[in-house]
Amino acid sequence: MSKATQIGWYNLKEDRIFRNTYECAAWYEDVLVKAGKYPVVVYDFRVLTHDNPDFNSRIEGHIGTVSVHMSGTIVSDEFGARFYGVPVGDYDNTKNAGKPSRYSVMAYMYSVADSVLNDAESPFELFPEYEARAIHGELDGKPFTTHAIYKKNFIGTEVVL
Repeated sequence: MSKATQIGWYNLKEDRIFRNTYECAAWYEDVLVKAGKYPVVVYDFRVLTHDNPDFNSRIEGHIGTVSVHMSGTIVSDEFGARFYGVPVGDYDNTKNAGKPSRYSVMAYMYSVADSVLNDAESPFELFPEYEARAIHGELDGKPFTTHAIYKKNFIGTEVVL
């Protein structure tokens, strides 16, 4: 299994029902997640190094994503048989209600950094040793901006691991 490194918290301000969907478009599970702080983790954590000092110490993880796993309780579900998308038979949507489940959020690293920098209501909170930054550049003569998360050492400067 991949090593997980926590880089912050996902703050869920109020209880919320999330929907887990499955391979059949009609199958789902509604999961009630309680308000709270949930770990934001990066799997296969590493620090990318480049000759360009603007990019030194940018963190990356497995496919450049962060994950948040939140435990919850099933409220209802739908796993009944289908025939061309039409329910066949009788399925009790409440038979699994009350059982434990979880909901996971997967987000690209640049999206989390953009949220931290530009959204006053962002649910993402980075630990002090991590910093979200805008990266400005030019591609084919046109300016662009993207975002990344960087790791700092204890005196506030970048560190390359």
